[in-house]
Formats: sequence, structure tokens, C-alpha cells
Amino acid sequence: MSKKKNLFGLLIIFSGVFFVSFGGLVVKSFNTQNPWIILFWRQFFFSITIVIFLLFTYKKNISKLFLKSNLVSILMGFGLSFGFIAFVHSMLNTSVANVNFINTTQIIFLTIFSIIFLKEKININTLISIIIALIGIIIIFYNSVKVGDFKGNLIAFSLPLCFAAVVILVKKFPNADLTISGLLASIFVMIFALFNTDTIAISNHDVLLALFAGTLQTALPFMFLIIASKYISSTLIGLVMLMEAILGPTWAYLFINDIPSINVFVGGIFILLGVVSKLYQTFYKESQLNKYN
Repeated sequence: MSKKKNLFGLLIIFSGVFFVSFGGLVVKSFNTQNPWIILFWRQFFFSITIVIFLLFTYKKNISKLFLKSNLVSILMGFGLSFGFIAFVHSMLNTSVANVNFINTTQIIFLTIFSIIFLKEKININTLISIIIALIGIIIIFYNSVKVGDFKGNLIAFSLPLCFAAVVILVKKFPNADLTISGLLASIFVMIFALFNTDTIAISNHDVLLALFAGTLQTALPFMFLIIASKYISSTLIGLVMLMEAILGPTWAYLFINDIPSINVFVGGIFILLGVVSKLYQTFYKESQLNKYN
């Protein structure tokens, strides 16, 4: 693959991570603290953006794309929908840093799921990476019991589990379309929201935030991720996405003074060390394979 295509892929994923890193700040900036109202409008604008993207990409063939959707696409949609729900609920119940650090463990759970469901072998280096990340998770959860935001951390913990499960399905069924699953997920979330709130009334201020959250902060990075995966390796994407764990808490600190305790950062460092270690191992393995092929 040419250097220009690699550079393009990197630029796309960097842009996606930059926009997605505002997620915590945006959720905490809503006037309403009803997570279902936030979720309904966030996913409403997300859905519109994805539909426009599909129409632009597939044009007249879009109906065939929906007809090709199968049970796997629906399962992936459910997985993503629970991830969307968990993100908003966790952000309203704990600090941005907590959610971002916990969310980076996707690669760790992806490794664990690959061992269980794809029968991949585990080596000692991978085991060490998992243990290091788990130490960080334990530190964050111990701190959450002390400060009273255990609920938010527990909800945040379901985020990497949901997304890792979706990636396993993508690996197992590579023909499944993730874009369609994202749209289905958004529709599922909107239906869940309608059943869980008496009103979806929202202020003008919150409409603007929902528009930003649904389009630039979620839909655009979602599409960028799909595009970037065609140009650069998933490992490189994973490394770049670690920036969210740094940028997200930074925006929250600068704009809304959302400051977690020092224990959260200690736990976060352990998590990042474990994740970076695992990603490095994968990156090294890929480079060795490319070297001899």
C-alpha cells in the first residue's frame, strides 16, 4: 500500500478521534439530565447523517444493501445500540476521564473474546498486557467505591464489552455491513428512548448540542473509522484511537472543570500501558509478517 494511502488513512482516523473526543464534554453540557432525551435526539441526527452517507455512497443500490442485511447485522446493531446507551449513561454518572480510560480496554477484551470464541492462542506477553490493564481497572473501580460513582464506572465497563463483541462478529462474518448495523443501532436506541421517557421535548440549546453530537461527534467519526480501515491496519487505528483517552478528559477539564481524582489517572496509566503493550505486540507481529511476505 502506498505511503499516500497510509497518510490519508491516518489523517482520516486522526480527524475522527478529534471529533469523537468531545463526546463527554457534549453530554455533560446538556441542560437536560434525562439520558433518554439526549439519546433520542443524538441518534436522530446520527441516523439522518448515516442515511445521507449511504445514499451518497450506494446511490440506487441502497435498497439492495438493506435487503442483504441479515441476522448478523441485526446482532451487531444491538451490540452498538447498547454501546451508545452505555456511553451517555456513564458520562452522566462519572467523570469523562473514567469513561475514556475504561473504554480503551476494548483491545484487551477483544483479545479475550478472540481466545474464547475464535480459538486464538494466548502468549505470555499478551497475558502480561491483560494483567496490567486489569490492575488499572481495579484501581479505578476501587476509587469509584470511595467517591461514590461506582454506578457510572460499571456502566462504562459495558462499553468496551459491547464494541469488542461487535468486532468479533465483524471478524467472524466479514461480509456484514457495519454501516447498516450502525443505522439499525441508532433506530433501536430511539425506540428504547421512546419507551423510557414521557417526553422528548428539548430546548434550543440542547437541540444544537444534539445536532453536533449526532453528526460531527458520532456519525462522522463512525464513517471515518470505516473509511480508514480500508487504508491502514486495525492496530494502527487502535493506537491512534488512544488519543481519545487524553483529549476527552482535557476538553472536560478546560471547559467544565471536570477533574477526576489522582487515583483515576494512576489507574488510567496502567490501562494505557496494558493496551499500548498489546497493540505494540500486534503491530510488531504484522510488521514481521509483511517483512517476509
